[in-house]
Amino acid sequence: MDMQAIIQQMAVLFIMLAAGFLSGKINLLGEEGTKALSKLVLYITTPCTILNSVMDGELSITGGETLFFVLMSLAVVLLGLAIAIPATKALGGDKKKLGLYRYMAVFGNCANMGFPVTIAIFGAASAFFVAIYHIPYILLCYSVGIILVAGRSEKFSARNLLNPSLICGVIVTLIVFTGFKTPAIISHTVNIVSGVTTPGAMLIIGASLSRIPIKDTFSDWRLYPVALLKLIVFPIAVWLVFKQFITDELMLGVLVVLSGMASGVMSTIFAIEYGGDERAASGGVFITTLLSIATIPLIVFLTVG
Repeated sequence: MDMQAIIQQMAVLFIMLAAGFLSGKINLLGEEGTKALSKLVLYITTPCTILNSVMDGELSITGGETLFFVLMSLAVVLLGLAIAIPATKALGGDKKKLGLYRYMAVFGNCANMGFPVTIAIFGAASAFFVAIYHIPYILLCYSVGIILVAGRSEKFSARNLLNPSLICGVIVTLIVFTGFKTPAIISHTVNIVSGVTTPGAMLIIGASLSRIPIKDTFSDWRLYPVALLKLIVFPIAVWLVFKQFITDELMLGVLVVLSGMASGVMSTIFAIEYGGDERAASGGVFITTLLSIATIPLIVFLTVG
């Protein structure tokens, strides 16, 4: 794996993110524009990226291997919870605050950043594994994740599980199991549209970060151990544990990189929705997103490089 090429790709993603940040600051990409672009990426381009992972002819995987990866993805998130729950006890705070820290230490920005980062590192074939990873990830994010942030179980609703990424993950799994061949005109169209996902996602993240109140963000010392857990401890633990079971370098690499993604923006959304600490959630997203530009190449170098 060419580390220089990975660093260059991460630099390109950072430039895209910076462009989004600047666009947000000068209101070229305002709040309404960001919401519209988010819907475009969420409902159109990201599904096309997921579908393209099994339509571009680069993927060679059996149904058994797909099922194995789903189980490994579930195990990765459970491992993250097993690490984060005891590790965050020393941070203090009430049950809801601790729940938010635990959520941020486990659930990363695997949708918006997961696809462009893994594709930049491992190539287009990795998009399939990111899509499959979302099946157990979303099930736990919108169940256990909500309970952690809300501090009580009654806030969970099965309707929260209806997510475009989850649905497309199921569809591509069915395509693999059935061997369905997509007509060339459809696969070509999907391939073109999927190219919008990476720049679109980076612009969204950058614009969103430009509106986060960061005045007190860097003074909240608790966010630094959370960032350490999310960006360093969690992915290294995944590598140490799962290299014992996974011989496929692409599978292992995707799991490691996805576990080292910055804290997901859903932590802020859940904090707003369920009365959590919105400032801490936004600060965690901001800090981990900035640091991940450096930590992701480092993790790749130390583990799968």
